[in-house]
Amino acid sequence: MRINRLDLTRYGKFTDKHIDFGPVEPGRPDLHIIYGPNEAGKSTALSAFLDLLFGIESRSRYDFLHPYSTMRIGAALDIRGVARELVRIKKPQNSLLGPGDQPIGEHLILGELGGVERDVYCAMFSLDDDTLEEGGESILASKGDLGQLLFSASTGLAALSQTLVELRSQADGLFKLRARSSEIGDLKSRLSDLKERKEQIDTLATHYRQMVETKERSLAHYDEAMADRTRTQLRLDEIKNLLTALPRLAELRDIRDSLAELQDVPEAPPSWGNELPALHQEDIELAVKRETAKASMAELEKGLNVIAVDEIAVTVGQRMDAIGELHARYVTAERDLPDRRLQLTEVDREIANILRLLERPEEDEPSSLMLGSRISGSIRDLVERRSGIDATLQNAKREAEEANRRLIELQSKLSSEAAAATNSKAIAALASELSALRENDHAARRRVAERSRVDLKETLAQQMSELRPWGESLDQVRQMRVPSPSELEAWKSALSKEEAEIDRYSDDSGRLTSELRRLRAELDALKNSTGVVDDHEAATSRSAREAAWATHRDALDESTAAAFEIELRKDDLITSARLGHMSDLAKLNQTYQRLAVAEAELERSAELLNAAKSKREAIRAEILDSARKMALTVSGEIKLGGLEAWLGRREMVLATADLLREAEGDLRQAEADGAAARNRLSVALSAAAVSHDHSDSYEALLATAQSAVDLEVEHKNLREQLERCEREQAFRQSALETATADEAQWDASWAEVCKSCWLGAGGTIPSLATVKEVMDRLAELSPAAQRQAGLADRIAKMVEDQAAFLRELAAMVAELGLERPAESALKLWALMSARVEEARSKKAERESKHLALENQILKSRDLEAEIAICERRKSEMTHLFGVSSLQDVEKKLRMIEQRRDLRRRSSIIEREIRDALSIQDMANVEQMLDAADRLALEAEQVELRARFEDQDRRVRDLFTAYSKASDEVDAVDGDSAVAALEEQRRTVLLEIEDKAFSYFRLRAGIVAAEQALRLYREKHRSSMMLRASEAFQVISRGAYRGLATQPDKDTEVLIGIGADGSSKLAQEMSKGTRFQLYLALRVAGYHEFAQSRTPVPFIADDIMETFDDFRAEEAFRLFADMAKVGQVIYLTHHQHLCDIARRVCPNARIHELAAPLVPERRAA
Repeated sequence: MRINRLDLTRYGKFTDKHIDFGPVEPGRPDLHIIYGPNEAGKSTALSAFLDLLFGIESRSRYDFLHPYSTMRIGAALDIRGVARELVRIKKPQNSLLGPGDQPIGEHLILGELGGVERDVYCAMFSLDDDTLEEGGESILASKGDLGQLLFSASTGLAALSQTLVELRSQADGLFKLRARSSEIGDLKSRLSDLKERKEQIDTLATHYRQMVETKERSLAHYDEAMADRTRTQLRLDEIKNLLTALPRLAELRDIRDSLAELQDVPEAPPSWGNELPALHQEDIELAVKRETAKASMAELEKGLNVIAVDEIAVTVGQRMDAIGELHARYVTAERDLPDRRLQLTEVDREIANILRLLERPEEDEPSSLMLGSRISGSIRDLVERRSGIDATLQNAKREAEEANRRLIELQSKLSSEAAAATNSKAIAALASELSALRENDHAARRRVAERSRVDLKETLAQQMSELRPWGESLDQVRQMRVPSPSELEAWKSALSKEEAEIDRYSDDSGRLTSELRRLRAELDALKNSTGVVDDHEAATSRSAREAAWATHRDALDESTAAAFEIELRKDDLITSARLGHMSDLAKLNQTYQRLAVAEAELERSAELLNAAKSKREAIRAEILDSARKMALTVSGEIKLGGLEAWLGRREMVLATADLLREAEGDLRQAEADGAAARNRLSVALSAAAVSHDHSDSYEALLATAQSAVDLEVEHKNLREQLERCEREQAFRQSALETATADEAQWDASWAEVCKSCWLGAGGTIPSLATVKEVMDRLAELSPAAQRQAGLADRIAKMVEDQAAFLRELAAMVAELGLERPAESALKLWALMSARVEEARSKKAERESKHLALENQILKSRDLEAEIAICERRKSEMTHLFGVSSLQDVEKKLRMIEQRRDLRRRSSIIEREIRDALSIQDMANVEQMLDAADRLALEAEQVELRARFEDQDRRVRDLFTAYSKASDEVDAVDGDSAVAALEEQRRTVLLEIEDKAFSYFRLRAGIVAAEQALRLYREKHRSSMMLRASEAFQVISRGAYRGLATQPDKDTEVLIGIGADGSSKLAQEMSKGTRFQLYLALRVAGYHEFAQSRTPVPFIADDIMETFDDFRAEEAFRLFADMAKVGQVIYLTHHQHLCDIARRVCPNARIHELAAPLVPERRAA
């Protein structure tokens, strides 16, 4: 398939827009570049092409200009060598239109595409930045697996590796051998747990009543024992409290005696105990501070008396501060004046040298040589214009000579080739007819129809052979009465349902058979292990006893009495054994019940299984009967799958027959159109008086007509070229005259400007080179003169600053009464500064000591106030206790604290004794404790402890028995719980079945995919590897010289071979190199597809955003190679990529889309 033209009639932003790709030129690459800036509509054009092939999407986003009902796309497609004009409109059905807007079938396009859908086409035959990056990541995910890489490159399915990994992970999550956890394993564990719970609570009613009675009896015994233990515990607690209170009472009486000794000590405020140590410490510190303050004041007064201040030096220091800037300028001038004078000398020499070069060394005023802005501007303008005038004059002379030469050559050629007289109108008519006939595709249609007819006949014969023996001829196959699709679907659904029923009932039968065997084995084990007699044997024994009794009652002799005694004892033994094994007997009866239920379920399952098999056979008989009505040759059993496959082959035969009939009609029409075209061409040649043989073929007549048209065109072109050369020769001669006049005008202006200044003095006009040199020297003279004036001014100001500083210095020296020495002014300034600094230092020291003395006096006053407060506090404490020192006060406070502690302890002990004995009156408590006998209480306590231990042990044993009985009763939850557990068990079984089927499907799919990848690798590895290796070498610009494979377990991995012979696994390559490898594999995949199928257009959307120019050039080289086997279209908004494409493939066609219109802004 190839697209020759795309018509965007009404689609997106386009209205009546056509992109003409033109016909394919044999032997030239079919490469097209669609260029346009952003928002020009490149993506819209791509979407329109896809909508043309597969239908406009139901919710298209390209209806912003044209509504759905008016959207229309057209195209000229080359399908199997036949040009087709197709139109696509927005409709749910019959949206593909042919000539005359008549609906045509979708099979016309889908058959050419091999039945691929839209998403598959986009994956296989298009490439953009995202898919390129996904392809590079797929190389990393596949770990270089060759089969996966080749398959993903051919199909564009970059996420294949990730999909396989996810499927394996999903399957392992369902079930994995020896795994710690899986969904099926968890369900099996849950199934076992449900079974255990069911067996635990599945208990007989009689056994349940016994368990309830046991529970109630255990509870009564437990309550009675608990009451006895409680009474014993209460008496023990009472004795313990009495024995504890006796020593506490003795302690209380000792405390009361100690309190009596401390009653005479007066009570003091509670805070004195905390204040006393601080007060004592404060008294000592204040005494030390008083002595220290007195010594400091004496020292400060002595220091003030010995300091003398030079007030004159302090005053002079203020003046020195005022002239600090003048001093700095004096220092700077002293340092810089020699350099400045040296610089002035250098500038003078530089100006003298410039004047010498200007040949005016005697000039006293250099500034007089400077030219004004008008004159200098005119000179520069003339200098700049001269180079253009010279170049223009030279070019005009050369072009005029070239024009004359070409004119002479054409005149000579036209005069030497006298054109034969022809009828121009007749030749034009012949050319028009020839152009119209070339657009006629009857020859191509005839070839395609002939080839299609041969292929379809072979296909039809092959397909008919596959229908035997049921179909011998096409008419017979066409007239058969075949089942409808709904009948086939109904049969398939019914068979599937019955097969599922048969499988389910077969599984139930197997499960129930196993259950019966297990129950019977359980019965035998119970009988053998416990020796219990079941109800049937007990009833038989009872019947034998009753019969013996009846016989003895009738006979009343010794023999019957002995027989009755034997039966009676036997029955008593059985009854005693059954009473001794009631739990085993109940379990035995329960097992018998489950056995009976299982036997009934097994019988019912067998009935349902037979019924399902009968229904399945009936459906199969119905299918066989329908097949025999369709073809009498049907014999024996036929499966539904075989019937469906045969009906599918029949539909293919009918479709092939229809295509064959259509191809034969196309062949007849093409032959008729060819004969008509030959007649039209012969008539046109005769009208143009072109000699020809009327019996020639159509192709020979076309060649004759083309030669006549080409000859006329050649003469016409020669005449047109002569006219153009004559016009060009006149134009070039005029340009030469204009250039000569411009040169003369420039010479006059140059002389005028030079005469208006000193350059033209003496009547001589200097040359252009001389004036250029003078202008350069004048450009150097101006800044030199400015530097000369600046240096002279700066030197004068420095001298003035030095004189002013010396005047101020002399006045200050006189004020200080110093004799000026012969040394420099800066040394004198340093001596004065030292004296001033010394005077200022002594003044600051005197002020500091005076301030310190004032502060010390204020601190002394505050200290005396603190000492007075401390004395008043000491007097208050000593007066209360009648003592003389703080040490005695401290002793009294300790006695008060001791008394307070004794009272607190007394209160605590009294409260503890009252609370222990539960008596509030302390007098009654003391009376009771005085009357208690300690030895008797201790003896009673020992006896009660021994009794309590026995009672506590009995309570624990009874509670254990009660808890066990209660748990057994609670575990029995009735028949509803058993049914609920059974329902849960069946649900879990169904879940296990569903998970198992899912696991098998996943594993089978993974194995099939891996096998398919291996087969694909073996089939395509040779050709694709060769092409991919060459493409990878090209796009990597020789960094890699090819690709190779390496065995890895049961597969092969891809490796790259570097230019230096080194190798690297595909998954270890850099990100950019993996992108290049994926592009090389996609190119090889397209070539592989084109070898076995009709090539379709390949579209790449700006994948070179990150490519440098070298990589882009190699990528276009690969696309040009692809374009030799199929159409390749590249969309871009980069102009330089178009230039690269032209350089790589000169025949590449560039299609430009106009930039979007920007609406003009309205004036505010």
